[in-house]
Amino acid sequence: MKKTFLLISVLLFAAQCATTPTASTNPARRIARMWRGEVPVARANEYEQYLKAEGISKLRAIPGNLGVDTFRRTVGEREEFLVISYWPSEEHIRAYAGEDVTKTRLMPRDLEYLIEPEYRVRHYNIVP
Repeated sequence: MKKTFLLISVLLFAAQCATTPTASTNPARRIARMWRGEVPVARANEYEQYLKAEGISKLRAIPGNLGVDTFRRTVGEREEFLVISYWPSEEHIRAYAGEDVTKTRLMPRDLEYLIEPEYRVRHYNIVP
């Protein structure tokens, strides 16, 4: 329940603060793919650089990707990262993610950084 409330809060914040156009101003954005992970605070800056270089830049280059927003916040001794990517359809996601579209695509060094890695992403239909 607590994680659900946290996720809803983050989603509402993301909707208000997204740096890319909202669904209502960009009708091509139909699906939001959400991943989150936590790292020790002491390694957060290092992980952010790694995430940008090895994850976000490559994600933005995937055909069909319509944008990516990245969020970060401190929760006690952990730093939480939330990545939301935008797609026109599940077929576009499947083209890069494979048949199991909700399986997390971990980067090579993620297990070195992440505390309790999540192995499933969430997809949400964007409501105009």
